[in-house]
Amino acid sequence: MMGSKQLKIGLRVRDLKRSGDLYLRLGFRELPNEGPSAQPDLRYLTFGHTWLILTAMDGHDYYDEERGAAVRSGPRGLGFVLAVPTRDLDAAYELWRTEGLPVVSQPEDTDWARVFVGLDPDGYEVTFEQFHDAYRGGHQD
Repeated sequence: MMGSKQLKIGLRVRDLKRSGDLYLRLGFRELPNEGPSAQPDLRYLTFGHTWLILTAMDGHDYYDEERGAAVRSGPRGLGFVLAVPTRDLDAAYELWRTEGLPVVSQPEDTDWARVFVGLDPDGYEVTFEQFHDAYRGGHQD
């Protein structure tokens, strides 16, 4: 079965197009979702070997309706952080600001990387990390 051994992260989103397009602009790739088995309420994205599956807020049933009601009322993603490595932190930061998305912490240098934290359109926390050459061992990935 395709993709059965990859780490998969699923996020419920209000606007499937806006969220998917934002993550594509950050370097994610989209997997085809077409044909007779297409699921229009899902977008399958990948970053390296990790899948990010975006689901329309009410596109699929919730396993537990009480949890579903809590997700719908928000805040979504409380306690969840998606860490995304980037080669150009300034470009990611500029995209965040251009999109009018909240910035939780401004770009800063740490011992291992230059980082900033923002909230995506649905309030999920995203940490961007541009690793220092010494930490990467001189490699870009």
